[in-house]
Amino acid sequence: MRDENIIQDKRWKRIFWKVIIIPHKIVMFIIITFTILIFSFAFIFIMYKFENPLEGDFINYVLTIHSKIKFSGIEKEKKDERFEVRFARLSFFSGQVSVRKEGRLRWDTAIKDLSLGTRDIIRTYSNSYAEVSFDDGNILQIKPDSLVVIGNLTEDAWTKEKHSSVKLMESDIEADIKKPEVIGSKFNIETPNAVASIKDEAKIAIKVTNEQTSQIKVFTGSVDVQVSDENVKVKPAEAIEISSNKEIVKIKDLPEGPVLYTPENQKEFFYKGIEDSGVILKWEGDSKSVKYHLEIAKDIHFVDLLISKDDLLEKSVYLQEMPQSAYYWRVRGINRDGYKGASSDLRTFKIVFDNTPPRILIGNILILNEKNGIILYITGETEPNTELTINDKKIKADAAGRFRGFFNAKGDKEVLKIEAFDVVGNRSYLEKIVSIK
Repeated sequence: MRDENIIQDKRWKRIFWKVIIIPHKIVMFIIITFTILIFSFAFIFIMYKFENPLEGDFINYVLTIHSKIKFSGIEKEKKDERFEVRFARLSFFSGQVSVRKEGRLRWDTAIKDLSLGTRDIIRTYSNSYAEVSFDDGNILQIKPDSLVVIGNLTEDAWTKEKHSSVKLMESDIEADIKKPEVIGSKFNIETPNAVASIKDEAKIAIKVTNEQTSQIKVFTGSVDVQVSDENVKVKPAEAIEISSNKEIVKIKDLPEGPVLYTPENQKEFFYKGIEDSGVILKWEGDSKSVKYHLEIAKDIHFVDLLISKDDLLEKSVYLQEMPQSAYYWRVRGINRDGYKGASSDLRTFKIVFDNTPPRILIGNILILNEKNGIILYITGETEPNTELTINDKKIKADAAGRFRGFFNAKGDKEVLKIEAFDVVGNRSYLEKIVSIK
């Protein structure tokens, strides 16, 4: 019977509301949904019996599963909150150094003690230098013509592990990594073709060229270097080079840092003028060194280099006609393959030009009556290490410029004839009459 005929029939009009025409797709959807619900209920019930074989409330078990699903997003938020954000600072810079903060397009001139965070970029130009200090004592020294991006700086609030990382573009850096207070802390340095991971105390140097070649040197400690799927452990006095296509060349036998002998640290040299000035520098290297690289600068970071000679075959050098100034110097050994090793400790010396005669100050003069006659005990001050002659008797001032001595008196009046010569030969003369009663 057709639908319109059913509607016309009075009997069918009374029960038409019971006649429901359901599309085939809706029927299939309802069947599938009920099937899924039945299987889900069966699976949950089986898990309930497995986890609670003896007792337990089934309804609470279902609600527990619901809570786990409902709060999964909140757990992720709590995991993110677990890691606290840290910051580094630009502790020193010299020359032209720029910083681009995260989210900005412009480069700003560097400011000392500027706070640095994730994705901040530091750029050094020619004859420039920057030093980044981290809150765990690690120091990153950025040499000229470098581009460095600050990476991850976080601390795990639960374990107190500190994770730090930087990314090097075309760069030349040295890193002084301290022993972490908490095991599990690490410092990663990423280059275009490798990642160096440092988990303990170490001193390293990394250089990235504009051809995207990376050279990683390890002076102390050890570094794990990840290159694609290969992990390379670089030990002390070793290095590796990674080409742009990620080929690895291992380098061994890097020289140890030479030991500096003379002059002693903070030594002062006095001369009358530049034509008289001269200093001998001496050091001792290890058996791996076939020649040496000497650097002399006017600043402690060796930005203002005055001398840079990397072809020295001897373990000493004589410097002539040095201008008046304070100087810093260090030496590196170079092995037979031409690779430079660790640097020596830093030392400084000072050249001083002095054309001023030494002052002579007489302090106390004590008159002592002895069996053999009258003795004069004289004290005074002059320049450090000055040689004096008092009535033909020679004495020398100490490092502080103090002098003292005993002298025989020959009459009622004693004339003290004092002559002083400082370390460069400047002369002073003084006469003092002492009345003896």
